Amino acid sequence: FQMRLSVFFAMAKPSDVPDIHEFLLSDFLFSQSLNGAVGVTREDAHDRYLIFVEKTVATGTSVVVRNAEEEVVGVRLSGFSDRDEINEPVDFSTIPPRIRKIRKILTTLSDPKWDLVPSDIDRLFEIKLLSVAEKYRGLGIAKDLLTYGMDLVLERGVKGAFAEAIAIASQKLFNKHGYAVIREIAHDKWLDEDGKPVFVCPDGTKTVQLVFKRFEI
Repeated sequence: FQMRLSVFFAMAKPSDVPDIHEFLLSDFLFSQSLNGAVGVTREDAHDRYLIFVEKTVATGTSVVVRNAEEEVVGVRLSGFSDRDEINEPVDFSTIPPRIRKIRKILTTLSDPKWDLVPSDIDRLFEIKLLSVAEKYRGLGIAKDLLTYGMDLVLERGVKGAFAEAIAIASQKLFNKHGYAVIREIAHDKWLDEDGKPVFVCPDGTKTVQLVFKRFEI
């Protein structure tokens, strides 16, 4: 019998940014399937993760989970995507090579999303990252991160949600909670210039998936 460890959920604020950034660099960096496959380092990730955390926390939709000692043990980093927004093309030359490999497959995965969701939907909630510290997995925290604070999100005019599910655990989680796979790229079909797979994931993940769920409002 395992007691649920005491954890506390809250909407993330700018003052949480340093702790969330450190959590990503010390925990998420080493547990995420694509990072593990290409050996992304703390140095590779440091600046990009900081910008990413600042942007997603600024949307007012991100969630931080802390334990009784106030350490970060889980996060949902999220935001919005609008059909009519113009996205600047990604300049891959400015990105560290190992992170560039990940950005390329994920850009290819999600670029056509607006052609794949129903045409009456013009605003989506985007779950950009969902991560729970290893010691705290299996306690239902990830499930709660999917839904925490969604009343605030729904007030912002979204009709559905999507995510890039890039690890086998998150793929199972999204599937279990009603998300459909609308696009998928198999790792054994995504090859380098020598014809070898770019990603062979330590956790056994075989694909990257774009998943979508319509909200019944």
